[in-house]
Amino acid sequence: MFTVRKYTRLAVECPVVYALESKNGSGVVFNLSRGGCAIEGDVTASDGETVSLQITVPGQAVPVSVQLGKIRWATRREFGVDFSVVLPDSAARLDTFLVEVAKRIQP
Repeated sequence: MFTVRKYTRLAVECPVVYALESKNGSGVVFNLSRGGCAIEGDVTASDGETVSLQITVPGQAVPVSVQLGKIRWATRREFGVDFSVVLPDSAARLDTFLVEVAKRIQP
């Protein structure tokens, strides 16, 4: 069974710090969309766990903040997050960054 995504995820490499329910970690977002991301991190996550994220995107002085996300899948060092709560300012800056990334990869 597979999940149909609402948003296309784009390949990126953005530093991220995250806070899970009982531990904090850091890593790299390796794909990103308006609705979620995949992370390779130094602290393991579990399916169903909640998380908050601070994603550093190129060209922006303030990290994109995801107030609340849910872990949808997890392996030893990687996990996928569906975004539940992203404040309007962070959502707008995330959209701007994603448009820039999409423009660079179009032929």
